[in-house]
Amino acid sequence: MKKVFFSVSVLFFASCNQKPDSKESIVTKDSTIAQPVEHIVPKEVPGREDLLKQIEAMEKELYATEELNQDKAKKMVSLYELYYQNYHKYPETPDFLFKAGEITENINQPYRAIKFYTECYEEYPAFKFSAECLFRMANLYDYKLNNYIKAKALYEEVKVQFPKSPMAKDADAAIKLMTKSDQDMIKEFEKKNGVKK
Repeated sequence: MKKVFFSVSVLFFASCNQKPDSKESIVTKDSTIAQPVEHIVPKEVPGREDLLKQIEAMEKELYATEELNQDKAKKMVSLYELYYQNYHKYPETPDFLFKAGEITENINQPYRAIKFYTECYEEYPAFKFSAECLFRMANLYDYKLNNYIKAKALYEEVKVQFPKSPMAKDADAAIKLMTKSDQDMIKEFEKKNGVKK
């Protein structure tokens, strides 16, 4: 699989200078550099039950079609974020953060997705998808942001923190893939598939 290289050298170099173990190293300034972040700012924060109803209704609307509607996706993320900011101690909050990460990943907001996965991983260590949070962060740094130093560090963390998880095997495979050139991958593919020259 060939990696796509984006012309985001400014983002790449800015993020390389940060320490991989700090929260700031994972959460970067995407809202000011790369992507404007849109928020729904209500006059008053709805009660928890009302907000849950809004989330449920918006989820039904968002997932009613196969094609992802950008505007609905942004509203959905804003509702998840509003819930997290005001009701962060409830058991459904990490699920909402994880979903916000998935949606922002799918609407091409990698830094924002990393922010949600980071919050989910760091603030809810018992969350059932903690390994996936780490792996997805690594994947975003690897394939979307071309920051292979951070990607490798996060892949390694997946292996250390979740050695028995299926994500550990995926992380190991991803690290091995990172060290191969495009020509090496083509040769390996041809060898596996019996392609003769």
